[in-house]
Amino acid sequence: MRRFLEWFKKEFVQYIGSAIFFAAAFCLIALANKLMVAGSEVHVASFARAIIGGLIVAKLLFFVDLIPGVNAFHDKPLIYNMLWKTPIYLAMSLVYRYLEPVIGSVVAGVSVAEAHAQAAEEFTHPTFWAIEVWLVALFAVFVMMRELTLALGKDKVRILFFGR
Repeated sequence: MRRFLEWFKKEFVQYIGSAIFFAAAFCLIALANKLMVAGSEVHVASFARAIIGGLIVAKLLFFVDLIPGVNAFHDKPLIYNMLWKTPIYLAMSLVYRYLEPVIGSVVAGVSVAEAHAQAAEEFTHPTFWAIEVWLVALFAVFVMMRELTLALGKDKVRILFFGR
């Protein structure tokens, strides 16, 4: 039981920072979307959906990191891992952004074929690609800070940002 609690605490501490980062970032994206479509009849994701999406994406990143080859450049300068992991995370986010409406539509009673057609149609909207631009920047910052923290250590990074 003690080993499980230690494992859970370690996993939770690793997860909570990423979860806060992505939940806050997705809320900023939702706010930007709401501002872009203000005054029109276009509906965009709510803040609750943004928070839940951020929490899911944060957990998915840890599963992606378990895939062999994701940490292929651990002996190289940090830029290698940044340029390698950012597109991997972005691809994962595209899969998530495709499957989320498919699953939601199927649960709502839409046929699987129609759900896939609706999800694929979302890929043609400019707001979809505006969000992808945001995600590229967010993943790049996330990977950079994560790699920097791994290279320098948590305590050193904490001191660099917040002082003693």
